[in-house]
Amino acid sequence: MIPLLKSEARKLLSVRSTYVMGILALLIVAGTSFWVEGYKGMSGSPASVLGDKAVEEIFRNSTLLASAAGTFVAVLYMAHEYRYNIIMYTLTAANSRSKVLLAKILTLVWYTVAFTAICGLVGFAGYYLGLSLRDASLPAQNIDWLYMTGRVLFYNIGQILIALLITVLTRSIVAAIAFLFLFSSTVEPLLGIILKEKAAYLPFSAFERVISAFGGEAAQTVQGELSVGRAVVVCSVYLVVGWLITWQLFLRRDAN
Repeated sequence: MIPLLKSEARKLLSVRSTYVMGILALLIVAGTSFWVEGYKGMSGSPASVLGDKAVEEIFRNSTLLASAAGTFVAVLYMAHEYRYNIIMYTLTAANSRSKVLLAKILTLVWYTVAFTAICGLVGFAGYYLGLSLRDASLPAQNIDWLYMTGRVLFYNIGQILIALLITVLTRSIVAAIAFLFLFSSTVEPLLGIILKEKAAYLPFSAFERVISAFGGEAAQTVQGELSVGRAVVVCSVYLVVGWLITWQLFLRRDAN
């Protein structure tokens, strides 16, 4: 298993898109946290107006960009294997397709955790640098770091695992990206009109609830909206069922 993990890590870190998407995300994080939130304070968010949730806001906005960039990285990382027929060599070199799939999942999980941490650190550094140049100071910040970090990591890892799942099923860059964006932006809203309050149980809606509010807002629910705990359970069910189906298809389908 260790050789497989090393091989998958080498593939991930040798794909140019991994660095392009990572650098682009970090530039956006740095620019937004430093210029918009820290130095100019022009967005009107708690971070801009120096509220007691300022650091929380910076952390959430900075780390969520890791999932946006990671989604593209996951799609390209997997789809390139089928596009350039590398998957044949990958499966031939391993004694189990299950181990190959598990190695890919674990590789993307550690990448997500590491890149989320980097985005968070860059966001904090940019924000505090902007505040120092602005000659401003923050009030006392009361933050449950463990709870907040857990929710962010669950969301980011879940989003990237969904991207990998769809790519394994479609084996196409265009099809995977089109499905991910069309389903979340078009299909789910249309289903929401039909399902009404039950639309909260749709996959992307449930994931959005996991990350939609921190602090005291997280405990507040309205009619038709899931609690954070229930949203985590719903998302976990989608991931487990989806990956069980994907795993079986990965074992049975021809590599071509």
